[in-house]
Amino acid sequence: MKRWKILKNMNNTQENSKNRTIILTGMMGAGKSTVGSVLSRKLKLGFIDLDALIEKNRKMTIPEIFKTFGEAAFREMEFDTINSFQTGQKLIISTGGGIVENKKNIEKLRQTGRIYYLEASANTLYERIKDDTKRPLLMTKDPKKTLEEILNKRRAKYECADFKINTENKTAKEITDEIAEIYEKING
Repeated sequence: MKRWKILKNMNNTQENSKNRTIILTGMMGAGKSTVGSVLSRKLKLGFIDLDALIEKNRKMTIPEIFKTFGEAAFREMEFDTINSFQTGQKLIISTGGGIVENKKNIEKLRQTGRIYYLEASANTLYERIKDDTKRPLLMTKDPKKTLEEILNKRRAKYECADFKINTENKTAKEITDEIAEIYEKING
């Protein structure tokens, strides 16, 4: 039985160069950065953490960017950064949780590679990040409720991924192994 779900039609996957780029999406706390790093070592592919790259390029943290420029400007920074990636690179890209908020980000990511949605429940996500003070969208009176609202708002957008990987009660290695199995199957 397959442990992952194909969300999109995978016609002509052997000849499609975008299969070589793995793009990890999902909510904050889904494990995108951790899994991306482990997967990079396993598959011997380059790894880019999109948020870390934006922070490096702007010389500011994500919370500072949100505070100084606002969320809309940050989404444009995301687009500018992913727009610099080329289709067909053998690469793993870990995105920020809100990348799906900007439709043109998703369109560009879809052109760049295959999108893998790392799915987890709101409770699991909250447990993973509740002590993290670097989450600008959760700087609210009730961060757990805010997280649930954000997840509910974004869920349909995440579901537009090519693959959905359930991360509940799984280690980074188990998640990595599932993604590697898909990658190897479609890339031979």
